[in-house]
Amino acid sequence: MTQDQSLPNDHESTAETADEGVARRRRVFEETKDGLQAFLRKRLPQDSDIDDCLQVVFVKLIEKGSVVAAPALKSWLFRVASNESARLWRSKAAAEKMYQKHGGTKAPIIDPTTAVMQVEETEQLKNALKELPESWQQIVSLRIYENLTFQQIADQLGIPLGTALTRMRRALERLKNDLSK
Repeated sequence: MTQDQSLPNDHESTAETADEGVARRRRVFEETKDGLQAFLRKRLPQDSDIDDCLQVVFVKLIEKGSVVAAPALKSWLFRVASNESARLWRSKAAAEKMYQKHGGTKAPIIDPTTAVMQVEETEQLKNALKELPESWQQIVSLRIYENLTFQQIADQLGIPLGTALTRMRRALERLKNDLSK
């Protein structure tokens, strides 16, 4: 029997050991996950922040957990979660400070449901605008997107000021009716 046939090469045994280590670390994470969530719930206000933090903890566990002794792995996970939650707080505080510096009072918290509703309402508005007569679309576009005054719109389109105002009023009334259905 040659040496190659009797003993696995070092690469194969190392890969198997690494796979076992990853599987062991995953089991430890799953066993500890509920405790980590409870721990983070006391530190972070939003479920999305808790989920983000848990994801970072898991990634660090897979990447760096092999250097941690097995008996200390659970406490190491809590330390990583603590550090990550503190980092998250610092980044949010920095964002809040920057927002205040530039004239805001508080960083807006965007609710996912509200964001989806805004996107849907925007789509409805765009579709309703496309249904307006062309002359009305021009007025609305110039007023809203170009921020022109009604006098500037009238001059640009070569129409009387009263006509520009009337078309805008009618366009807004039509949009209001179409969107309220």
